[in-house]
Amino acid sequence: MNNSLEPPQWGFYVYYGMSIVSLPLYLLIIVCLLCLRGAYAVYKSTFYSLLLQHCIADMFSMLGYILLSPARAIPQIRQFYFEYQDYYIAAATYNIIYYTLYIRCTGIIFLSLQRYLVITLPHWSLTTKVQKAANWKIILVYWITPTLLSIVVLKDTDFKFDGIEKMAINASKEIIQRNTVMALSVVSTTCIVSSLAYGALFYFVRKNSSKLSKSLRREVHLAFQVLVLLLAFFAILVFYAFLNYFAQTRNDGPVFYMRGLYPMANGFLSYINPFCILCLNQDFTRKLIGLVTCNVNEVRGSGKATNSNKKVNVTLVQIEETRRSVAN
Repeated sequence: MNNSLEPPQWGFYVYYGMSIVSLPLYLLIIVCLLCLRGAYAVYKSTFYSLLLQHCIADMFSMLGYILLSPARAIPQIRQFYFEYQDYYIAAATYNIIYYTLYIRCTGIIFLSLQRYLVITLPHWSLTTKVQKAANWKIILVYWITPTLLSIVVLKDTDFKFDGIEKMAINASKEIIQRNTVMALSVVSTTCIVSSLAYGALFYFVRKNSSKLSKSLRREVHLAFQVLVLLLAFFAILVFYAFLNYFAQTRNDGPVFYMRGLYPMANGFLSYINPFCILCLNQDFTRKLIGLVTCNVNEVRGSGKATNSNKKVNVTLVQIEETRRSVAN
């Protein structure tokens, strides 16, 4: 094969660097969020339930990609994957790209629509139902929706590794073109729906800025957190627009080059979220620092808590005991 058709390696190196920094931070945020959900009513809300699922989806996407793609560089794993590729291993290596993309697309739509309903239509019956939805219902809707959307992709099993040396995926051009067009359509729909929700939301905020209550202003601040995350999807939209154009024109050189950039683009889509949370959600950031440093006052902070003093103190004691046991 011509070297011009080899995907560039620097995209993988950037992805590895992003993972080293962001994965531990993301895991810490998820653990902190789980701890706070047991202590504070506000962190049990629909918004934080959706946000938690989105964080888990990001972790699933990144860890799944690492296990199925970069892990193939390890000889023992490469041998195992090659021998058992017919047991959906080769198919999973390709299909996980689109499945995890659709999970995060539907996730950002849910978050955007929830922000729109809570801020612009807080007393609407649908908003009340969304806000009072049981956690298990939120989890089911969050994961079942993209899974149903992904059946078109997940049903494909006709994939093979080209050889044990490179372990590149061989797929038919029909499947590649169909999935590229579908991915572009899903990401486009995500950007359009979320943009409309945010356009209407900010029109409402601008029109009623002087009438917003303190609680609604807090909801608006959380909306900015999701908005920055939405901007990452516009970057992915541009990526898939170019990929679709080159695939439709059968321009193999740029297609192979952009495949090498996919890990970096995929990592950016997921790893931007923890930094959005830390930079734009000051209350959560203070509580996270308090949990890490065992500062009870920071963890308690302000806001309505449900038996928070006892639960937070128990959490801090457990963290301190774990720290001491590790030190010993």
